[in-house]
Amino acid sequence: MAECCFRPHERLRDFNQYQQVKRAGKRVRTPHFGVNFLTNGLPHHRLGLIVQKRFWNAVNRNRIKRRVREWFRLHKETIPLPGKDIVIIARQGAERLSSTEVTRELIRVFAKQDGRSS
Repeated sequence: MAECCFRPHERLRDFNQYQQVKRAGKRVRTPHFGVNFLTNGLPHHRLGLIVQKRFWNAVNRNRIKRRVREWFRLHKETIPLPGKDIVIIARQGAERLSSTEVTRELIRVFAKQDGRSS
């Protein structure tokens, strides 16, 4: 059961960590998200979210964050190792996605990186 939790050590918290991923990481764009990721040298993945105030009110920002965190919590074991720092940037239209659509969109990013999909 512990594998299905979003633990404090799995969160990016520091501005410098976000900047490092942005500067040195790989970038992938999906229709509703920008995804930056960088190998972190840890045995686990870490997640950071950017959901800008200028596009959404608090209700929609929190909805987006909840759905992305839920995706990470349930699918972090399917993201290939080594551990990665992942920064997900929400783009306009993300507030209309269901949890299933968020999962479908984000899982493709890491399936491509693993060579399982094209």
